[in-house]
Amino acid sequence: MYHIAKILSIARPTHTCRLWFGVLRHVLPPRRVDMPLEVAEAVLATRHPDGATSCIRRHEVDASPACDLMVVVPAYNAGDGLRVCVESVLGQHTRYGLRVVVVDDGSTDGAVARLQNECTDSRLTVISLDENSGVSAARNMALRHIDARYVTFVDADDELPQGAVEAWLAAADAADADVVEGSMAEADGGRVKMLVRHADGEPTERLTGFACGKVFASRLFAEVGFPEGTRYEDTLLSFVLFRLARRTTTVAQTTYIYNRHQGSFTSKEMGNYASIDAYWVVRRLLQDIDKLGIRRDDALYDALLMGMKLSGNRMDSLDEETSTAYFAAMCGLAENYFASQRPGKSLKYIDKAIRERNHTLYILASCLL
Repeated sequence: MYHIAKILSIARPTHTCRLWFGVLRHVLPPRRVDMPLEVAEAVLATRHPDGATSCIRRHEVDASPACDLMVVVPAYNAGDGLRVCVESVLGQHTRYGLRVVVVDDGSTDGAVARLQNECTDSRLTVISLDENSGVSAARNMALRHIDARYVTFVDADDELPQGAVEAWLAAADAADADVVEGSMAEADGGRVKMLVRHADGEPTERLTGFACGKVFASRLFAEVGFPEGTRYEDTLLSFVLFRLARRTTTVAQTTYIYNRHQGSFTSKEMGNYASIDAYWVVRRLLQDIDKLGIRRDDALYDALLMGMKLSGNRMDSLDEETSTAYFAAMCGLAENYFASQRPGKSLKYIDKAIRERNHTLYILASCLL
């Protein structure tokens, strides 16, 4: 294995990742992988079996909705952060009508019960699941009946800054947009830094793959929900929701605050075989796109390539056979679904790695570029 993390520990602080890529691409020998797709999937299944469900599911979307925005907050042992989160939504100063749907995902800490006792706002609804089922199941439960023009998702330990709802929906109405994303910030104790910085009116390519921090036209969920039984459920956005949207836009205003906690999701994924879900969820979504009438265009191919790029560091942290099998399986999907598509400029080396089945180039490009 390349254990690129050791190189990254040197390259990132010194801003020399591209330099390292240029050198190592010529120094390290190419490693061609000809493992068939079915063999690669069998290897992956022994490490972490496929549990991803289809994203195709019918939801009831009111033709004459009661309000403008439904805010979905999945909650699992969220503690006092849940109250802060919900207050940040209900306290929005806006001309638009909103309702909050908190989905109790089998919590045992009493936070949802305390919220119900303390909050008398009629705009709050609580739905309870019988057992902890994961964020996708919680979101999908709320989506069963949508009585708002737009939907947004807020994690129970995050917040909406004042003015977020007004900025989102004003932009949506002005641009007749199906998806609107604002700038996003990260709060870590007393420090706040920008995670995503937008200008007004940027194109779809500038949208992030996070479900939070944006509003979606309710019609997008008429036949679609989040894949359950898997990590990386937000892959739905780049493969399906953005493809179904007629128009998207962005706003410069900060509309979402992510509250950072110890043990980030990224760090927990290193060396974790559950990260193989990155393959299973993509495979399942590709099976769904034809049924949904989504074209296999260059933008969809870029979504696959970007998923591979984001997974490179995690796969390099696993054993060599697993990392190789993931790469071979993704090459197989690319060959089966995107034989004639071409990549965006920023992803050309991931594409080149696939065409050449060069595992060395894939790890270098995904981790260093």
